[in-house]
Amino acid sequence: LRDKWQALAQGRDDVTVELYSHPRWAQPSVILTITGTENPEEIVVIGGHGDSINGYFFAGKNHAPGADDNASGIASITEILRIILQSGYKPSKTIQAMAYAAEEVGLRGSGEIAKAYKEADKNVIGVLQLDMTNYMGSEKDIYLYTDFTNSAQNEFVGTLVDQYLPEYTRGTSRCG
Repeated sequence: LRDKWQALAQGRDDVTVELYSHPRWAQPSVILTITGTENPEEIVVIGGHGDSINGYFFAGKNHAPGADDNASGIASITEILRIILQSGYKPSKTIQAMAYAAEEVGLRGSGEIAKAYKEADKNVIGVLQLDMTNYMGSEKDIYLYTDFTNSAQNEFVGTLVDQYLPEYTRGTSRCG
């Protein structure tokens, strides 16, 4: 994934791609950063988990849950990056795309990164989490989660969905 994101960023001196090493497990997280032009200290994160567990919870009965959970989210993030980078878009705020490690076993990668960012006093102003995008097993097409989230950001994303994807249905849910 790091190599794919580096290839997308080729020729952009405002973009870096790094592996974020975690001291307690082998899998790194991947972070692509597009430095903002006007307010680089303000960070918008677009993230999803890059790991999958086939067989751990389901005793090997599922053939490839990782394709949906969460290769689909990572594919969506990668397509967002492709469009942003190929268009030459230069954001006013810093955008970071993240593929978190060790999420399926307890939100470890994102938790560790969030803790490090808090300790470093990084100004994360918004996070969009993409998990199981285009999942065909739900009643609605898009779900916005209402607990542990920002209601104003949810309203904004809902407005974008209504404006640009009127053929899709959306609902809300809670992750607990």
